[in-house]
Amino acid sequence: MGATVPVSRGGRGVADRTVGTVRSALRPLGPILQEIHDAVTGAENPPQEINVTFGVQVGQGLKLGFVTGNGQAHLTISATWRPVPAAD
Repeated sequence: MGATVPVSRGGRGVADRTVGTVRSALRPLGPILQEIHDAVTGAENPPQEINVTFGVQVGQGLKLGFVTGNGQAHLTISATWRPVPAAD
């Protein structure tokens, strides 16, 4: 394992590798979000609002699929149902 180098000090090459690494690590989130969307919209009484929050701690050797190596992730989903106004 090499020395840690802050992205701001490593020049454009380190920044490019960092962006590529983050992009690769987060790519699996697209299908996960789609599954959540499909499950919610397919419900008999779907909520009017849904919030999905991802928390990812990236470490060396992280492979998100959904997390292996030296990383951690959490997923929080909340849904809101609003009452239907009464008909007059």
